[in-house]
Amino acid sequence: MASGFEPIADTFADNFRWRGDTAASCVVYAQGVPVVDIWAGRTARGTWTPDTRTVVFSVSKGVTTVCLLMAAERGLIELDAPVAKYWPEFAENGKETTTVRHLLAHQAGLVAPEADVTVENLRASESVADALARQAPAWPPGTAYAYHALTFGWLVGEVLRRTTGLRPGQWLREHVAAPLNLTMTYGAAPASADFHPLADPLPSTDPDAAALMAAALVSPMVERSMSLGGVFDIANLIQTANGEVWLSAEIAAGNLVTTARSLARLYAATVGEVDGVRLLDPYTVSDARVLRSEGRPFVGPDEGNRWGTGFMISSAHRPMAGPGSFGHDGFGGGLGFAHPESEIAFAYQTAQPGGLPDDRANALCRALRACL
Repeated sequence: MASGFEPIADTFADNFRWRGDTAASCVVYAQGVPVVDIWAGRTARGTWTPDTRTVVFSVSKGVTTVCLLMAAERGLIELDAPVAKYWPEFAENGKETTTVRHLLAHQAGLVAPEADVTVENLRASESVADALARQAPAWPPGTAYAYHALTFGWLVGEVLRRTTGLRPGQWLREHVAAPLNLTMTYGAAPASADFHPLADPLPSTDPDAAALMAAALVSPMVERSMSLGGVFDIANLIQTANGEVWLSAEIAAGNLVTTARSLARLYAATVGEVDGVRLLDPYTVSDARVLRSEGRPFVGPDEGNRWGTGFMISSAHRPMAGPGSFGHDGFGGGLGFAHPESEIAFAYQTAQPGGLPDDRANALCRALRACL
């Protein structure tokens, strides 16, 4: 560990003492090189190592956003152009003016599919995208927002496929993971020795947590945004995420499987060079950090998040390294982000979701800010 970053190690150790992590990793890059690389614990499969992979849920959205922004930099996609320019079928039912940026900013009004999704649909992801293309939006696109928990991946992923000929997993493999030597895929073989199933969540420390969760899911649209009509059991999300159905599909909004080392390295390459590789130029990053969505959503609770173009940006709920930060967190406690002004990139990966409230990643970020 580089000198000056010891508070992160101390906080990491405290997480194990006060939250009881079964296993976790934290990696920080500064100016393109790792300055923090710590891990500890065990899972049901054995000793946790820095090469252990897990599902990181919505952390996936940040990575998928990087892939699409790379294609935009190549002149293949205009973010403020109508989606129908690249995906003509999408213009049905009042969506002809929906832009690519609306998809990325959770403003498209396609939070949940109206038609039930089957396992076969999941494994042929274009069929989910086709169903969304036929669907009417829940609000005039661009006039409101709500979190597109899983549909984000099929919407953004189909634009990427239509413009590049590559699905998100292919773009990730060829243009991101291979150049940077990352261990990162959408989905995984559950029997892989380096894949560790997630453990059951830690007990909540908030006596009102169950009521808050029930309130969040009281809307049929919010419930359907995760269950997709019953193909996933969101009451047992950890078991779902460890199962073959979740892991055998390409769910670009939710089933990224990776390590903290790879996640931090990816974000480091969005704000500087990492071994000669840079993924995004400064203008792209600056534009992606402009606030696009915040406040009370069309449906679901206001958790205090703020959204740029595809990325979460710094907020009171998720401050990251402070103003200017961009990235994405995920159910279970994972977090990856970068901060261009300091050329810092951060990743936290854990095998056990924390109970509500889960302050582990935020505690590490407070320690990180103290180091800067």
